[in-house]
Amino acid sequence: MALRVTVFGGTGFLGRRVVRHLHDAGLVARIACRHPDAVRSLFSREVSGIEAVHADVNDDGSIARAVAGAGAVVNTVSLYVERGKDTFHAVHVEAAKRIAVLARQAGAETLVHISGIGANAGSASPYIRSRGEGEAVVLDAFLSAKLVRLPVFPMFGSGKTRLQRSMWRMSLRQWFAYCGRRPRHSFMSWPGHVSIRIKNC
Repeated sequence: MALRVTVFGGTGFLGRRVVRHLHDAGLVARIACRHPDAVRSLFSREVSGIEAVHADVNDDGSIARAVAGAGAVVNTVSLYVERGKDTFHAVHVEAAKRIAVLARQAGAETLVHISGIGANAGSASPYIRSRGEGEAVVLDAFLSAKLVRLPVFPMFGSGKTRLQRSMWRMSLRQWFAYCGRRPRHSFMSWPGHVSIRIKNC
């Protein structure tokens, strides 16, 4: 039976690319997002191997349902502009911890947490600080979690414009993967490598 991987934020700019590579690797990708109805239009050709469930990262119940039966979980949810209750701390720390705790409780063997280059819990920048704090709470909740630090700018936009495609290519060499409590550099060069890492775990 193919490994089922739940991807939070699987309809986003990065998330949907991760989902496609998981699918191409022969894994079952379960997209956990706020608008599961959008999945069919985004993955019309691959829909037979892709599942969609509604999930709110602020709600324990919906997260628990999304990770049930999954052997691996990938959290690609991120925030670049704070609006109301959607703050950097709420998304990068509180929601990240919630996903990590519930993934562990559900019996997932692997958790991949997407963070950002320069993540630092002691930073004066609310965004960078939240990324660092998020990494800490994730590792506390899921000791073997794999932390993937990505640059910020490739995550913006649809990826369809010439500028965005150029920025994406330029950023490939800047990506790093950090695993466990003692991070080490890896070959993490694009979203497809997330699926390769999960498949080999």
